Amino acid sequence: MHKWTRLTTFFLLFVLLVTLPTVRAGVDARQSLQEVTIDLTLRDRSLKEAFNLIKKKTGFKFVYNEELVAPYRVNIAVSRKPVDEVLDELLGPTRLDYREQRGTVVIVEKDAKTTGQIQKTEILLASLVRPADREISGVVTDNDNGEALPGVAVLVKGTSTGTITDMNGKYIIKVSDSGAPVLVFSYVGYVAQEMAVGGQSAINIKLASSTKQLNELMVVGYGTQSKEEFTGSAARVSGDKLKDMPVQSFDQGLAGRATGVSIGQPNGVLNNPPVIRIRGINSISLSSFPLIVVDGIPINTGDVSANSTVANNPLGDINPADIESIDVLKDAASTSIYGSRAAAGVLLITTKSGKTGKAKVTYEGWTGMTKATRLPTMLNAQQFMDIKNEGVMNAKILGGNANNDAVASALFFPIIQEDGSIVNTNWYDKVYQTGVSQNHSISVSGGSESTKYYFSTNYSNQKGILKTNQFTRKAARFNIDHKLNSWLSFSGNINYNTSLNASPNTGSLSGNAFGLVGSARLAWLSAPNVYAVNPDGSYNLSASNTLGMGNNKVASNFYNPVPLLDLNKYTSENDRIIANFGATVKIFKGLQYKMSYAMDRLKVENVSFNSPVHGPGNSSNGSATNSSRLISNWNWTNTLNYQTTIATNHNISLLAGYDVQKFGTSSWGATRTQLSDPFFDEFQGSYGQISPTANVLTESALVSVFSRFTYDFSKKYFFTLNYRRDGNSALGSGKKYGNFGGVSAGWSISEEDFYKQSKLADIVSSVKLRASWGRVGNSGVSAYGSLALYESNLYAAVPTWNFSQGGNPDLGWETSNQTNVGADVSFLSDRITLEATYYANSVNGLILNVPQSPSKGIPGDAIFMNIGAMYNHGIELGLNANIIRKGKLSWNASLNFTHNKNKVTELYGQGTELVGTTSTAAEATNITRVGYSVGSLYGAKTDGVNPENGQRVFINKAGERVQYSHVVPAGGSRWTYLDGSPAPAIAVDDYYLLGNALPTYYGGFINNVKYGQWDLGVNFTYSGGNLVMNGTKGTWRDQRFWNNTTEVLDRWTTPGQVTNIPRVVYGDLLSNGSSWPISENAEKGDFLRLQSVSLGYRVPGPVLSRLGLSSVRLYAQVFNAFILTKYTGTDPEISVNGNSNTTPGVEKNSIPQGRTFTFGLNLGF
Repeated sequence: MHKWTRLTTFFLLFVLLVTLPTVRAGVDARQSLQEVTIDLTLRDRSLKEAFNLIKKKTGFKFVYNEELVAPYRVNIAVSRKPVDEVLDELLGPTRLDYREQRGTVVIVEKDAKTTGQIQKTEILLASLVRPADREISGVVTDNDNGEALPGVAVLVKGTSTGTITDMNGKYIIKVSDSGAPVLVFSYVGYVAQEMAVGGQSAINIKLASSTKQLNELMVVGYGTQSKEEFTGSAARVSGDKLKDMPVQSFDQGLAGRATGVSIGQPNGVLNNPPVIRIRGINSISLSSFPLIVVDGIPINTGDVSANSTVANNPLGDINPADIESIDVLKDAASTSIYGSRAAAGVLLITTKSGKTGKAKVTYEGWTGMTKATRLPTMLNAQQFMDIKNEGVMNAKILGGNANNDAVASALFFPIIQEDGSIVNTNWYDKVYQTGVSQNHSISVSGGSESTKYYFSTNYSNQKGILKTNQFTRKAARFNIDHKLNSWLSFSGNINYNTSLNASPNTGSLSGNAFGLVGSARLAWLSAPNVYAVNPDGSYNLSASNTLGMGNNKVASNFYNPVPLLDLNKYTSENDRIIANFGATVKIFKGLQYKMSYAMDRLKVENVSFNSPVHGPGNSSNGSATNSSRLISNWNWTNTLNYQTTIATNHNISLLAGYDVQKFGTSSWGATRTQLSDPFFDEFQGSYGQISPTANVLTESALVSVFSRFTYDFSKKYFFTLNYRRDGNSALGSGKKYGNFGGVSAGWSISEEDFYKQSKLADIVSSVKLRASWGRVGNSGVSAYGSLALYESNLYAAVPTWNFSQGGNPDLGWETSNQTNVGADVSFLSDRITLEATYYANSVNGLILNVPQSPSKGIPGDAIFMNIGAMYNHGIELGLNANIIRKGKLSWNASLNFTHNKNKVTELYGQGTELVGTTSTAAEATNITRVGYSVGSLYGAKTDGVNPENGQRVFINKAGERVQYSHVVPAGGSRWTYLDGSPAPAIAVDDYYLLGNALPTYYGGFINNVKYGQWDLGVNFTYSGGNLVMNGTKGTWRDQRFWNNTTEVLDRWTTPGQVTNIPRVVYGDLLSNGSSWPISENAEKGDFLRLQSVSLGYRVPGPVLSRLGLSSVRLYAQVFNAFILTKYTGTDPEISVNGNSNTTPGVEKNSIPQGRTFTFGLNLGF
């Protein structure tokens, strides 16, 4: 802290000494007349001169009739007085008054002033314009959505004659025919537009949004800052970009929209939490999921389902159409205000609120269809029997039994149907479907100057690409803001929803890749020459509770997926309230106190039923498991905020706050077995046995104090200092409290006089340099992660306690020291903007489960300790350009690029390595090793197929080439050197680090084209620099009784043949990587995806007015349109291990992504 204090003092002295004392201060679009103070001294000057001087000092625009103000002269001497009070003093002795509308001050006669809403234009005009020759009228609308824009300033160029549009966007103004009058239309957040009057009497204008101005106001921790003032690293995504997407949660729609943010969908299961990483992986054992804050409250994230079969992303409880904006905070200077929870970045979600004016009603709805993409072509029944019988014959020959009639030469035979054809089952038809979805949202918003409201309701019913996979959301939201008087205001919002997640066992969720019930795996490996359902309508089942194998002479140990889908059910249902209430008290000018109490109460009901007819419920004669889980947290925040301006140019803001958040989890449940009657398929039926399950009770708390100091001089030099002290109950007794903070500075070079006078300013419109440093933490350990724990148990039949976790009183925070340097540059009057940033993030004190001596008697022989380190270094580039803006045609494009390098620098001992497994301990797919990235791919190294004999060639740890034959004569060796001599078997000790599993670059390319009433959106995402373990390819090539993809038709068959698919040998599960990871299946994960394409049409205004509508947009959209990649699996973004840090980049038996076509309608009333 002493270093930061000295730095702050030095910076303030520096800017006071070297900067010019008189620079015009610009008004921020978010500031009102009450919030801006000025010094003003005038003696016997005209009122017009007073207005011009105020405009020069503050940037507020004035609109008035010169004849009305001409008679008045004024005298005034004030210092640091709000502009509204200055205007009251100036106009008090006159017959004039004023009203404010978004940075514009309209001078009116006192009997023309309105309260609450803009008065009808015809009445207002009487005091605004002098007599003129003719009247011009029209409507001003938003070019993007066609909605009317109230409060747009309409000026006659070169004069002070003007007006503002009413609540319907309409205006009337009188102009003189002398000269060539030009109307200027200007509005905050939009590009000003000029229009020559000519002979027109009606001029309708569509204002295009200004990207720079729209992004100007950013939400930061516990407040807002303008883009101009902001010196950290952040990105903003408008909620309008997400509301029409066919997604279950808003985070799924963020892919490619922000620099530094990588978002991948791990599979095609509905409402599965995406893999979100901001500037790489920032922990090894703790979560790298960012902190999500909705309207000021940190909420529950991750997968809250207690049912391992069903995904349940709690962010799906928020209707994307309710979101106003998403601000992504990336560097420590921005995130440090959140302290110990900000190491992985912060997403600040702001929901919509009401705006002054009449009630506005909107309807937004879409319906769509989703189909699976990139499913491989499987062998048909005849091909299947041919390949499998070829493998049987090869095994017979290799085993030395070529002439032994006692050994079968074929094991697979057809079932002949009554029409003479053979059974040829397409298992895709039995498992997959075309999912039909619909989504509907209705909102009502409006208000007066004192009370603003927003109400919405949403119904979403989405069906996935797998049968019985479904997501349903019913939600309602109410937001309100009320200004009780000049010093006290209240705000509140509440979101209530229920959401149902239903899914079969897909085999796609973490830990399920090798299950016997995974739908994706069963659709691939099930024999096509047998029935799914017998001709008599019964399920095709064997006596041993597996798929019946028909005339084949082998048995399957897998289930028939059809009765699993028909009879079993798995759901996870949320009942949730997110609410907050706040009060703001203006204590005196510049100082305000704000209190907020918020809560997130989530109740999750998990239901499983396994039928006794077939599948995992058969052995227990049916089973049902119900569990109820209540996850609650409340947050109480108090802040004091002081803002002031000293000597016009020195702007200072101070924030101090106190924050308490408490978390609690309570769950209970039971499993019932031995179903008495197959009629029942619910937990409430009649069963013979019951046992408790999922019983958990935890609580934890976080107590914090925080502060922020910001300073700027004349909007040229900027400085911000954040500090937070957190106390976390989950950490060790001596390590519960930690100090975090950040410092940042910026210099707007383009505001310097020397720059403005240079020729470069004509091309490079603005230049701002920024830099920051900060420290944040990660405290995501379990509620009792530092304690030695005991749990109740039974020793035989005697109740007792057993030691369940070793404690560590010194367990503390993971800390992240982050440096950030960047520049924001715009060209050609902000037509092109560029953001460039370099970042370096060093993470220390990584919490790892460190092995301990077995003699210590610690459960698991390991204990959590702070002992590792790693870093992420990278660059971010964001380019936005208004490429075309001519007449009816406009084209805006934005490209973002991120390059990230991750490296582990320390673990808990010399030569220590952390091995990550996929689903089972035998499948060691990843390794974390010092000097390499976290979770690098790991496996046996291969070197193609021996052209002489068709055997897979491996490289052992000594670098020697070894080949494998699944079947050999009695006494022979399966593993041999290429000369045929016996070789040691390849084992885990021979595994190699195969390559980086984390993308080293990623980004997006977003295009928006408009022509007249038409709009086209084309959005790409891309990623690369990593390998993906295509473990599913091992399943597709497995030479047991499993079906294969048609690529097996290119297997080795004759000496000298060059191919990457070995000779088929029945029973071979090693050569193709079905039972272990091999380098043959480690493929480049580079891709370019057309994420979405949308085409919309807005119905013209004249048609709408007859229907009583303000806007209508019809659109069609394709989501996940196509992907360009050399990766041969279903999708290079798929991760069967979900958001795991130590096992990324593995695809194993997961269902693919879906392609969705939607048709939508948006209405405004």
